[in-house]
Amino acid sequence: MKLSAHALRALQELDETGRLAVEDMVRAHVRACRLNGFQPENLERVYQEAIEIIRLEGPPKKDPMFSTSKYEPTRRYEQYRSPRAL
Repeated sequence: MKLSAHALRALQELDETGRLAVEDMVRAHVRACRLNGFQPENLERVYQEAIEIIRLEGPPKKDPMFSTSKYEPTRRYEQYRSPRAL
């Protein structure tokens, strides 16, 4: 996949830890899309959002007392349900 110059520059501005966190987030998104039976439509946008999350929340911290196997953003998005479905 080819990223735009803007997204590529934003990715290169991150340090190594940030870039790895972005790559992990994008891989997790693609894996989730495939598990649900469809291909991701716009990976450019996924990269931009992952970069924004890392910039706002920072890369995952290594804490010897608490270690997780992957980065999980603190932001959650609820699934939209129309009033008719309720």
